[in-house]
Amino acid sequence: MSQAPPLNNPAQHPGYAAPAELPNGQAVASMVLGILGLLIIPIVLPIIALCLGISARRKADRGEAGGRGMAIAGIVLGSVGCALAVLAIVVAVVQFVSSGSL
Repeated sequence: MSQAPPLNNPAQHPGYAAPAELPNGQAVASMVLGILGLLIIPIVLPIIALCLGISARRKADRGEAGGRGMAIAGIVLGSVGCALAVLAIVVAVVQFVSSGSL
């Protein structure tokens, strides 16, 4: 009698998907810092989130790590946070100048 091959190799059995890659730590950090940058520290954290998001997306695109969606979320949140910080600085400068304090 012949023995059946072991069933623990998904490559031999069609219909089994390959396991998903775990998200990159940089991608998770980018998304979390992007969210916190919008809520708590609007100048520093969005810049860090943007840098980490770009780095994590490049790694995901090369296939070195997963978490491409989280990296993109970090890039978007970091960009929005940076834009809001710049807008707030411009508004503060305009109000300071228009109040005649110079």
